[in-house]
Amino acid sequence: MTTKYAAQLVCALSVTLGFGAQARAQEQAQAQAEGPAQAEEQELVQARATEVSVCTDLGAVTIELHDEESPLHTANFLEYIDQGYYSGTVFHRVIEGFMVQGGGFDRQLDRKPVLAPVINESGNGLGNVRGTVAAARTNDPNSAAAQFFINLVDNDQLDASVGSPGYTVFGRVTEGMEIVDTIGALPTSGVGPFASDVPEPLVAVTSMARLDREVMASLPEDARTITIRERIGEALDAGNRIDVLEWIGHYRATCAVMDPDLLFIEASAAAALLRTARAQWALDEYLTLASETHEDYRMALELYAAVAPDAEPAITRMIGECDPPARPEIPDGSIADRDAMIAGRDDVQEFIGAGDMYLACLSDIIDGEDLSDEDHSLAVREHNRMVTVMEQLAEDFNDQLRAYRDRE
Repeated sequence: MTTKYAAQLVCALSVTLGFGAQARAQEQAQAQAEGPAQAEEQELVQARATEVSVCTDLGAVTIELHDEESPLHTANFLEYIDQGYYSGTVFHRVIEGFMVQGGGFDRQLDRKPVLAPVINESGNGLGNVRGTVAAARTNDPNSAAAQFFINLVDNDQLDASVGSPGYTVFGRVTEGMEIVDTIGALPTSGVGPFASDVPEPLVAVTSMARLDREVMASLPEDARTITIRERIGEALDAGNRIDVLEWIGHYRATCAVMDPDLLFIEASAAAALLRTARAQWALDEYLTLASETHEDYRMALELYAAVAPDAEPAITRMIGECDPPARPEIPDGSIADRDAMIAGRDDVQEFIGAGDMYLACLSDIIDGEDLSDEDHSLAVREHNRMVTVMEQLAEDFNDQLRAYRDRE
């Protein structure tokens, strides 16, 4: 493996890594020398190591974090996980025989915003061996943020050396390395902002959550997800939003599919608890999956505007050049006078005209050749939503017009 790859690592994957074989052997020898009491204490510490369930389009991967050896990086990684940040991110960079990298870009290869960077901890004694998870960064050793990479082979050129910081390892893959290998073997090319190394197809993280094996063991194996959804419902009925989010986290850890209903519940509970980042990322997922006819769609848009006033949902980013008209207020025909009804009619006609222009703009996007399947689906759904809004507005105005005429 050449050292050019080390310079190319822009951001690294944060996962819980175990020690390499040599490190484990040294630890076991030390435990034996110190006696059974300390060996037992070490086993308890290892048993409490934080585990993370990484759900992807291809299957599940389990990561064990090095909480003690890389405390800053594991805390940073868990902060992103608890926010729901990684859902919908992709493995955007793959180099066969080297590593797979992800955690910073969505399915459209748009960069996601990040938290403050983390201080380098590459001197923690953990090496970049196969299956370990490390933090990606720029040439600045203290620039690691959300992105991470998983080593496909032993990459000791990425380790720290005298006077030269390396790439901080903070976890290891304990289950599902075959999924990582599959991603690492995908064909690659230049796509979007990247000149090379983008896999085809893109593989996304569908969920990432803390894995609590005690909780999982307490649930019936053949009805685990059903039971968790029942617990979510019970917490929701009791108004206990903290428990709602906790059980949704357990649900995500099973890698079960997150449907629009559950995503809206998660976003609403997070917003009520002022966990705005989690609410925003859940709403991003919701607006990607939900049809405009879903009963909570309009409330989801309103909630998004409340928790992330400076951000835009995926559909808005994708159709940025099109200008959706604002739906006008309809006069109440049971009390409005003639002038108010005429003004209302004019507003509706203006809205329909602007709506036709918006639909024409969307049609141009839908007919575009460079549109991904997901963006095409989003644009079609937005087109259909707008048609429904226009038809409903006309129907609502006619209802009020009949009410007005009934008074004459």
